[in-house]
Amino acid sequence: MVTQLWEDLGNWHSSLRKKACVYVSQRYQWDPDNCWEENISIVKGLLGERRMFLRNGVDEDGRTNNLAHPALLGVIIDFFYPGTSSIGQLFPEVFCDKVLRVAVAVAAMALKVVLDEIVSSGEVTFRVATYTPIYLEMLGLMNKCDTSPIHVAKMKALRTEWARIGSNGMKEDEATAVATMDFDVELD
Repeated sequence: MVTQLWEDLGNWHSSLRKKACVYVSQRYQWDPDNCWEENISIVKGLLGERRMFLRNGVDEDGRTNNLAHPALLGVIIDFFYPGTSSIGQLFPEVFCDKVLRVAVAVAAMALKVVLDEIVSSGEVTFRVATYTPIYLEMLGLMNKCDTSPIHVAKMKALRTEWARIGSNGMKEDEATAVATMDFDVELD
């Protein structure tokens, strides 16, 4: 799937980036005074050593909700499922039971592109050579989650819930309310 998207001569890069922009602006906590320097500092913290931009707090047992940020959910639902020509609709046998790991990695990569743009104060080139390592790192993070029975179960439940939401045509706001269950993962 990813190879098909990378080689597509259409404008899926642009479409995915635009959707990621929407969710980055809506789903992350920004400076209330909208101070540019403060917002850049926030993004650097999200992208920093602990890579918090894909985490969503902790569960009731105090365990980190890895790869569960509402921005990720929004991009996945909004890019892969709506419309008759979306990948989720074109390949329902693949996308109806669970969101593919590669789709999670692609959506996370798109969020990273937008956050990189904020830090660089300009448009970042969304190219294979630049972002394939990020995509592979995302897959690696999911593999890291697979080493913990608790986190593999949480990730499987999220991917199943996201597919249910996307397949049922729920809007992103409804999906966020249902699935409020970041670059590095915590296997706590």
